[in-house]
Amino acid sequence: MELITIKSFDNSIDAHLLKIELENQGIQCYIYDEHTVTVFPLYSNAVGGIKVKILKTDLDLAKSILFANNAQIVCPNCKSHTIITNYKSMKGIKGLLSAITSLFTSTYPLHYKTVNKCTNCNEEFISEDSIDKMTD
Repeated sequence: MELITIKSFDNSIDAHLLKIELENQGIQCYIYDEHTVTVFPLYSNAVGGIKVKILKTDLDLAKSILFANNAQIVCPNCKSHTIITNYKSMKGIKGLLSAITSLFTSTYPLHYKTVNKCTNCNEEFISEDSIDKMTD
């Protein structure tokens, strides 16, 4: 029984939503490092985030489910479907000032935007369905 990581998250809510979706399709899955990242959020990068793991035999079905979920998000610049969702961006003057302040005070950066990022052209954007969720 070999387990492989299908996706990792920085919060447990998104990990559990994916787990529920995979289990509804009959895929047995497990969540790793949830408590470590929840109790110590700064350890998220060190442990690789909250990981959703599945059996290696279910990989093809799980990939098709993940692709179906991410297929509607398209990069507005290059029209690619290879998108990183929930990317923490610190672009802009506020992000720069936050990074400098956190460097001198040894604290976590206070200002960042959660955006989608294209892996092909590095374009950062907010998808239209994200805007709809914010206005509801």
